Amino acid sequence: MNAGAHGGQMQDVVTSVTYIDFDGNRKTLAKEELQFDYRQSIFSKHQLGMITEATLEVNKGNPKEIEEKMAAYATYRKEKQPISYPNAGSTFKRGEDYITAKLIDECGLKGYQIGGAKISDLHAGFIINTGNATAKDVLDLIKYTKQKVYEKFKKEINLEIEILGEK
Repeated sequence: MNAGAHGGQMQDVVTSVTYIDFDGNRKTLAKEELQFDYRQSIFSKHQLGMITEATLEVNKGNPKEIEEKMAAYATYRKEKQPISYPNAGSTFKRGEDYITAKLIDECGLKGYQIGGAKISDLHAGFIINTGNATAKDVLDLIKYTKQKVYEKFKKEINLEIEILGEK
Protein backbone atom coordinates (compact mmCIF):
# COMPACT_ATOMS: atom_id res chain seq x y z
CA MET A 1 0.00 0.00 0.00
CA ASN A 2 3.05 2.26 -0.19
CA ALA A 3 3.51 2.75 3.53
CA GLY A 4 5.64 5.69 4.57
CA ALA A 5 6.99 7.80 7.38
CA HIS A 6 9.48 10.61 7.99
CA GLY A 7 9.49 11.76 4.37
CA GLY A 8 10.04 8.35 2.81
CA GLN A 9 7.75 5.77 1.24
CA MET A 10 8.07 2.18 0.06
CA GLN A 11 8.06 3.41 -3.53
CA ASP A 12 11.44 4.97 -2.79
CA VAL A 13 13.06 1.56 -2.26
CA VAL A 14 10.94 -1.09 -4.01
CA THR A 15 12.30 -2.20 -7.38
CA SER A 16 9.94 -5.15 -7.98
CA VAL A 17 7.20 -7.22 -6.36
CA THR A 18 6.43 -10.89 -6.90
CA TYR A 19 2.98 -12.27 -6.23
CA ILE A 20 0.86 -15.37 -6.75
CA ASP A 21 -2.29 -14.66 -8.76
CA PHE A 22 -5.64 -16.33 -8.11
CA ASP A 23 -4.84 -19.08 -10.61
CA GLY A 24 -1.65 -19.99 -8.73
CA ASN A 25 0.72 -18.33 -11.22
CA ARG A 26 3.86 -16.60 -9.94
CA LYS A 27 4.19 -13.11 -11.46
CA THR A 28 6.58 -10.21 -11.00
CA LEU A 29 5.91 -6.52 -11.53
CA ALA A 30 8.64 -3.92 -11.97
CA LYS A 31 8.47 -0.66 -10.03
CA GLU A 32 7.07 1.17 -13.05
CA GLU A 33 4.09 -1.22 -13.11
CA LEU A 34 3.23 -0.87 -9.42
CA GLN A 35 1.23 2.37 -9.81
CA PHE A 36 2.48 3.85 -6.54
CA ASP A 37 0.51 6.76 -5.11
CA TYR A 38 -0.10 8.13 -1.62
CA ARG A 39 -0.71 5.01 0.50
CA GLN A 40 -1.64 3.04 -2.61
CA SER A 41 -0.22 0.70 -5.18
CA ILE A 42 -1.68 -1.50 -7.89
CA PHE A 43 -2.36 -4.07 -5.15
CA SER A 44 -4.63 -1.73 -3.22
CA LYS A 45 -6.41 -0.65 -6.42
CA HIS A 46 -6.92 -4.16 -7.89
CA GLN A 47 -7.15 -7.62 -6.38
CA LEU A 48 -4.25 -9.34 -8.11
CA GLY A 49 -3.27 -11.98 -5.60
CA MET A 50 -0.92 -12.52 -2.66
CA ILE A 51 2.40 -10.69 -2.50
CA THR A 52 5.17 -13.17 -1.72
CA GLU A 53 8.32 -11.16 -2.29
CA ALA A 54 9.58 -7.62 -2.72
CA THR A 55 12.99 -6.55 -3.94
CA LEU A 56 14.31 -3.40 -2.30
CA GLU A 57 17.22 -1.17 -3.19
CA VAL A 58 18.47 1.10 -0.45
CA ASN A 59 21.21 3.69 -0.45
CA LYS A 60 24.48 3.01 1.28
CA GLY A 61 25.24 5.28 4.16
CA ASN A 62 27.36 5.83 7.19
CA PRO A 63 26.40 3.09 9.70
CA LYS A 64 26.73 5.46 12.68
CA GLU A 65 24.48 8.06 11.03
CA ILE A 66 21.95 5.36 10.13
CA GLU A 67 21.91 4.07 13.72
CA GLU A 68 21.41 7.62 15.03
CA LYS A 69 18.52 8.19 12.61
CA MET A 70 16.93 4.87 13.59
CA ALA A 71 17.23 5.77 17.27
CA ALA A 72 15.67 9.19 16.64
CA TYR A 73 12.75 7.59 14.78
CA ALA A 74 12.24 5.08 17.59
CA THR A 75 12.21 7.89 20.15
CA TYR A 76 9.73 9.83 18.03
CA ARG A 77 7.41 6.84 17.87
CA LYS A 78 7.59 6.29 21.63
CA GLU A 79 6.75 9.94 22.28
CA LYS A 80 4.12 10.51 19.56
CA GLN A 81 2.49 7.14 18.84
CA PRO A 82 0.65 4.68 21.09
CA ILE A 83 3.09 1.81 20.64
CA SER A 84 2.41 0.44 24.12
CA TYR A 85 -1.06 -0.68 22.99
CA PRO A 86 -2.01 -3.10 20.23
CA ASN A 87 -3.05 -1.18 17.13
CA ALA A 88 -2.92 -1.38 13.35
CA GLY A 89 -0.83 1.76 12.97
CA SER A 90 -2.18 5.02 11.68
CA THR A 91 -5.89 4.41 11.08
CA PHE A 92 -6.71 7.41 8.89
CA LYS A 93 -4.92 8.98 5.90
CA ARG A 94 -3.94 12.63 5.86
CA GLY A 95 -6.23 14.77 3.77
CA GLU A 96 -5.06 16.87 0.87
CA ASP A 97 -5.57 20.11 2.79
CA TYR A 98 -5.76 18.96 6.41
CA ILE A 99 -4.23 16.68 9.01
CA THR A 100 -6.88 14.13 9.92
CA ALA A 101 -5.61 13.50 13.45
CA LYS A 102 -5.91 17.23 14.17
CA LEU A 103 -9.56 17.24 13.02
CA ILE A 104 -10.31 14.18 15.18
CA ASP A 105 -8.66 15.89 18.15
CA GLU A 106 -10.62 19.10 17.51
CA CYS A 107 -13.83 17.04 17.61
CA GLY A 108 -12.87 16.11 21.18
CA LEU A 109 -12.51 12.44 20.31
CA LYS A 110 -9.14 11.68 21.90
CA GLY A 111 -9.92 9.02 24.48
CA TYR A 112 -13.38 8.27 23.04
CA GLN A 113 -14.06 4.57 23.34
CA ILE A 114 -16.49 2.00 22.00
CA GLY A 115 -16.09 -1.34 23.74
CA GLY A 116 -12.36 -2.08 23.85
CA ALA A 117 -11.52 0.19 20.90
CA LYS A 118 -10.33 3.68 21.77
CA ILE A 119 -9.06 6.78 19.97
CA SER A 120 -5.57 7.12 21.39
CA ASP A 121 -5.03 9.86 23.96
CA LEU A 122 -1.53 10.28 22.55
CA HIS A 123 -2.29 10.52 18.82
CA ALA A 124 -5.86 10.90 17.54
CA GLY A 125 -5.01 9.19 14.25
CA PHE A 126 -4.63 5.82 15.98
CA ILE A 127 -7.30 3.46 17.25
CA ILE A 128 -5.93 1.28 20.00
CA ASN A 129 -7.09 -1.96 21.57
CA THR A 130 -7.41 -1.44 25.31
CA GLY A 131 -7.37 -5.19 25.79
CA ASN A 132 -10.68 -6.61 24.65
CA ALA A 133 -11.64 -4.80 21.44
CA THR A 134 -13.64 -6.70 18.87
CA ALA A 135 -13.58 -6.02 15.14
CA LYS A 136 -17.09 -4.60 15.57
CA ASP A 137 -15.83 -2.17 18.24
CA VAL A 138 -13.11 -0.92 15.89
CA LEU A 139 -15.44 -0.63 12.90
CA ASP A 140 -18.08 1.16 14.99
CA LEU A 141 -15.46 3.59 16.31
CA ILE A 142 -14.20 4.27 12.78
CA LYS A 143 -17.75 4.95 11.60
CA TYR A 144 -18.46 7.23 14.58
CA THR A 145 -15.20 9.14 14.08
CA LYS A 146 -15.82 9.66 10.37
CA GLN A 147 -19.36 10.86 11.13
CA LYS A 148 -18.25 13.37 13.79
CA VAL A 149 -15.46 14.80 11.63
CA TYR A 150 -17.87 15.20 8.72
CA GLU A 151 -20.51 16.86 10.93
CA LYS A 152 -18.04 19.40 12.29
CA PHE A 153 -15.73 20.05 9.32
CA LYS A 154 -17.60 18.67 6.25
CA LYS A 155 -14.49 16.59 5.50
CA GLU A 156 -14.64 12.96 4.42
CA ILE A 157 -11.76 11.19 6.14
CA ASN A 158 -10.35 8.02 4.60
CA LEU A 159 -8.82 4.93 6.09
CA GLU A 160 -5.13 4.20 5.86
CA ILE A 161 -5.71 0.66 7.08
CA GLU A 162 -7.26 -1.99 4.85
CA ILE A 163 -10.38 -3.76 6.09
CA LEU A 164 -10.45 -7.23 4.60
CA GLY A 165 -13.70 -8.26 3.02
CA GLU A 166 -14.63 -4.66 2.23
CA LYS A 167 -13.87 -4.80 -1.52
